Amino acid sequence: MYLLLCATGQRFSTFYLDIAWQLIPVETLRADPIGSTWYLHIQPPLWNLTVGSILRWSPLPDAISLQALQFVCGVLLAGMIAAVMHRLGARSWIAVLLAVAATVHPDVIGNAFAPTYELPTATLLVAFVWLVTSPRRDPWWFAGVCSLATATALTRSLYHPLWVVVVLLVVGWTVRGRIGWKTLMVGAAIPMIGIGGWMLKNEVLFGRATLSSWFGMNLQRAVIPVLPADELAALHDSGQVSAVAMAGPFGNYGLYAAAMPPCAPAHDHPATAEPVRVGEVVVPNFNYECFLPVYDQAGADAWAVIKASPSSFIQGRLWSARTWFALNSAPESSSSFVMRSLDRVDKIAGVAVPGVISTRGWGTPIYGTLEAPAHFSLTLVALTILVLAGAGVRVWRLLRRRLVRPISARDLAIVLVGFIVAWTFASGIVFELGEQARFRTMVDPLVISFGGLAVLDLVRLWRVRRRDGREHVVDEVAAS
Repeated sequence: MYLLLCATGQRFSTFYLDIAWQLIPVETLRADPIGSTWYLHIQPPLWNLTVGSILRWSPLPDAISLQALQFVCGVLLAGMIAAVMHRLGARSWIAVLLAVAATVHPDVIGNAFAPTYELPTATLLVAFVWLVTSPRRDPWWFAGVCSLATATALTRSLYHPLWVVVVLLVVGWTVRGRIGWKTLMVGAAIPMIGIGGWMLKNEVLFGRATLSSWFGMNLQRAVIPVLPADELAALHDSGQVSAVAMAGPFGNYGLYAAAMPPCAPAHDHPATAEPVRVGEVVVPNFNYECFLPVYDQAGADAWAVIKASPSSFIQGRLWSARTWFALNSAPESSSSFVMRSLDRVDKIAGVAVPGVISTRGWGTPIYGTLEAPAHFSLTLVALTILVLAGAGVRVWRLLRRRLVRPISARDLAIVLVGFIVAWTFASGIVFELGEQARFRTMVDPLVISFGGLAVLDLVRLWRVRRRDGREHVVDEVAAS
C-alpha cells in the first residue's frame, strides 16, 4: 500500500525538519549529531540522535534516507501486529486483516511521509507488546522488554519514567516464578542507567533532572489559552502570574527577555547558544539555554491559573478529549487518489460524523479564533472503550483472585495495551491542547487491532451463547 501511495503521487516532505520544535536546529544537528544531542534538554535524546546521524552519515539524500526509516518502521509495525494477533488466537488471515486495518488507516500511514516521531514511537510500543507476547521467558527476553520500554521513554517524553516503572513492574510480576530476582534487577538496571543517566546529565549541565525541560511551557500552553482574557489580566495585575503568561506560549525568546533576568548561555555549543533556527522558515530554537528559566516561570504561571480557575482547566480538558477523536483532514487534499480513497473508506468504516473544532470564547486562543470543520470517528471511540474495558475487566478479575494464579500471555497483553492507551489518552489531554490527534496516532495501531480482536471475541461469545441456548431448548423438548 505504501508503494502504491508513492506511485500515485503521495510525496515525502522534509519541510518538518526546519520547523520541528522537538529538534535541534537541523544544520547544527547535521554537523554534530552526537554533540548536539548531548546538549539537548527539551526532549529525550533518541529521535534527535537518530535524525542527526542519518543527516550526517547517510550517503543518500535526506528525503530518501528518512523515508526509508519511516518505511522500515511501517513494515515492522504491520508485521508485529499480525504476529501479536496470531499469538493471541486470531486465525492467520484475520491477523493479517487486523494488521492491515491498523496500519493503512490514513492518520497512521500519513505519518510515514514526514520525518516525525509518531510512527517510530508507535513501532516501539507495538514491539514492546510483541516481545511481551513471545513464548520465550528468559533473561535475554526480559532485557529486551526493559530495553524497548526504555527506548520508548527516550524517544517521546509523553512516556514518562513512571510509565516505564509501571509496565516493567507488571511484566516482572508475571514472570517472577520463571526468572530469578537477580535477573529482574539486572533488567531493571537498563532503564535506571539509560533514563536515569540522561536525567543526571541534564542535572549536571542544566540544573534540571528531567527528560523534557519545556514541560512548564507546555503546561502553560495547555491551560492558559482557555482562560478569559480579563481574568488572565486580573491575575497578572495581582501578581499571581508573570509577564510570561501574558506573552503566550512558545514564542520567540525576545517576547520574554524583558520579564526575565539578563541571561547568557552557559555553554557555547550552537545547540544551546543560538536563539533562533534559520531555514525556509525562521523559528525559535527552543533548546536555547536562556529558555530554561522561561519554561520554569511558565510552569509556575500555569499552576497558578489551574488553582485560580479550575473551570477553565476542565473546559480545556473536555475540548482536548473531544479533539482526540478528530480525523486528520490532510488526506482529503492529497495528490494521491489512493490516499483520498483510503480517506473516504476510513470515514465510512470509522462512522465519521461531521463537526467543528472551535476555540471561540477562549481568552487567548493559540490558533486564533478557530472554527474548523472536522470529522470525528465513532468507531475509534467504540474501539478505545473496548480496549480500556477489556483491560479493566481483567485487572478486576486478577484483583478478585488476589493475584495468586499466573496471568496468561493474552491477558497480560490486553492489560498492558489498555494501560498504554489509557496513559497516552490521559497524558495527552491533561497536559496538551491541540496535539491530541497526533498523540492518538501512536496508539491507533494498538486500538484498532486489539479493539478488533475484542469485537471478534464478543461475536464468538454471542455465537456460543446462542448455540448453547438452542441446545438447551432441544433438550427440553426431547425431555418432554
